[in-house]
Amino acid sequence: MNEFELIEHYFRGWRGAHPDLILGQGDDCLIWHPRRPTVMSIDTAVAGRHFPETATGAQAAQRAFLPALSDLAAMGAEPAFFTLALTLPSPIDHTWLEAFAGRLRELSEHYGLVLAGGDTTSGPARVISLQMHGLVDAPLRRNGVQPNDDLWVSGFPGRAAAALPAVLNPAWASAPADWLAAYWAPEPRLELGQRLIGLASAAIDVSDGLAADCGHLAKASGLTLVIDTDTLPQAPSFRGYPEEEVLSWILSGGDDYELAFTAAPGQRNAIAALAATLNVPLTRIGQAQTGDGQALIRHNGEAHALSETGFQHF
Repeated sequence: MNEFELIEHYFRGWRGAHPDLILGQGDDCLIWHPRRPTVMSIDTAVAGRHFPETATGAQAAQRAFLPALSDLAAMGAEPAFFTLALTLPSPIDHTWLEAFAGRLRELSEHYGLVLAGGDTTSGPARVISLQMHGLVDAPLRRNGVQPNDDLWVSGFPGRAAAALPAVLNPAWASAPADWLAAYWAPEPRLELGQRLIGLASAAIDVSDGLAADCGHLAKASGLTLVIDTDTLPQAPSFRGYPEEEVLSWILSGGDDYELAFTAAPGQRNAIAALAATLNVPLTRIGQAQTGDGQALIRHNGEAHALSETGFQHF
């Protein structure tokens, strides 16, 4: 099967369309004529770096697609279309590719994105690059934090990091089902991001660790964000584990794809109502103050710079 036969067999004929997509797959370029401002992001997932080399095709599709989609959630964008660049070792494992393409199709149709084009090639390892495109009139950004803003986070961060030993060595370690789900199938907070427009002053998705990503908000806004460890949301499945280990998972573990955001104190009631409407936990975990653009951790009443950084790509 050559490149064109592979594309035709696995990636053509998917359901879905978008009125702004004039021409999709099949030409040298796609043609896009947006009615609203377009936001774009690109993520690359490499076997052995972003997902285990032993991951099934379906698992790899989830680990590539869902984190990439989370970037649109952080901007408050409505998903529109995506492109795929796929590198596969030779000879092609068609069982793996069938599962990958099938799960990718399910996810794209579930979240309402059109596969508008891409590229395939052969290489030494599986590499999945996804460029996501969304529409939003007033995107949430990282640099909007204001002094005295509250700092919030969605869901229960830390579970994906807690699951990692079981993901990497399933024969030697086990993990609760919600930890494994957080790693293999994170839920992009798309509706939350869209509903935060007008409520939040800044937002980011938690991909490299809560403390590290709050540090990005602080640096972009030129303020200090203080995270109170006493207020961090802890998943019920964390009960019984040592406090130091749990705090490390929550603060330094990556791959959560929850949203961290800031908002004025006057928005607390509206955010509480939004949490109830969406049935998504939203927890106030700190506050912004004048400072030098870093995130600090307040533990036992004292503020500290975090010694551990988040996930590093290099």
